[in-house]
Amino acid sequence: MNFARCWRYSCFGALLAVLGASCTSTHDTADVVSSPPGAFQPDAGGKLIEESSACSLLVKVEADARAGLGCDKIERDCPAYIRPAGGADCFLYEQASLDSCTALYQSFTTCDEFDQHPCLLNAVSHCDATGEGGAGGQASVDVGGESANGGESANGGANSAGASN
Repeated sequence: MNFARCWRYSCFGALLAVLGASCTSTHDTADVVSSPPGAFQPDAGGKLIEESSACSLLVKVEADARAGLGCDKIERDCPAYIRPAGGADCFLYEQASLDSCTALYQSFTTCDEFDQHPCLLNAVSHCDATGEGGAGGQASVDVGGESANGGESANGGANSAGASN
């Protein structure tokens, strides 16, 4: 009987200790604590610049800003450095975004900021969107056209029964 009573008092004491430790006198006044800023993508605008020129200009601006702070040199692979992920070589870039990235890199005061806040140029696609049917891969089911062979779309091609729409 004494053992059961000791066990109860021990559990009750542990519970009080946990509750007491979890109470603090400080209160968070913010509804949401935002994450630290990461990559920066400036506002769009201005004339359009060819990909090779935009990339070489941004690489030079970053290299100059890094050198001014005494940071390690870094090699950038153009045009992959500025090209949107999975993009083709049919993008142009906006002058205003290059100007904003230049100002951003020149405002850095530590070398770490280059990795913490990379600048993304605004890309404008000039890719040919008319492509051939099925050019992007092979279809496993024929739904109205000869997909994967450059055939017509489902709206005008032959369906699997051989009739036309």
